[in-house]
Amino acid sequence: MKKLIALLLPAAALVFVISCASTPPTVPPQVATPEATAPAKAPAPAVQPAGAEVPDPEAELTEAKNLQKRIDDFALSTYDPDTYAGGVKDLQAGEKTYGQDNASSKASLTNAISAFKAVIAKGTPLLLSDAKEKTDESKKAADDLKASVAVKDGYSQALTVYQAAVQEKNAGDLENASRDFASAREQFDVVATAAQEKKDAAMLSLQDAQKDGTASEQMAADAVKTLQDEGITLTTSGQ
Repeated sequence: MKKLIALLLPAAALVFVISCASTPPTVPPQVATPEATAPAKAPAPAVQPAGAEVPDPEAELTEAKNLQKRIDDFALSTYDPDTYAGGVKDLQAGEKTYGQDNASSKASLTNAISAFKAVIAKGTPLLLSDAKEKTDESKKAADDLKASVAVKDGYSQALTVYQAAVQEKNAGDLENASRDFASAREQFDVVATAAQEKKDAAMLSLQDAQKDGTASEQMAADAVKTLQDEGITLTTSGQ
């Protein structure tokens, strides 16, 4: 009996070992942790149109248009037509891309501003020089007719405006200088016309007196005095 038990024990031990080796170990279930959880993807950003990150160049558009109006109001483009045409082209390009490609729009408008400023810088002194030259012609006509004596008050007023215009021209004051040169020119023309009318009337009186002979000597003397009072000196021929 003891021998039988001794034989069975090794066999039982061998069965137990084989059984353990064939049974897979129990693996505990995996528990998901917050760190292992994949983060949620953020929604894709909306596609922005080109240039949308740049604000509308409203200030540049306003400035360009104001400069163009200033040029047009005073016809300054005639002094630099090529630069002006380039500025207009840039302004149109800036308006076309405004709100769609603001970066490009701003660049075009900036170029237009530079071009328009160049036209104004070049044209202003030339325009004022032309205005002064025309006014000087009217002033000379009045001076030749001795309007400062014949139409003293009117001439004095014209001269005051003219002197102000010269000062404004030297200061580059386009608006006031151009206005005052035009006003002075008009006033000089008026006093020149008045002086001419006075001269013509006095000369007519003198001629009538000379035709009447000695009976109109007093009339002739009065006519001569009138001419002299108007600053007009008669030639030896009486003209």
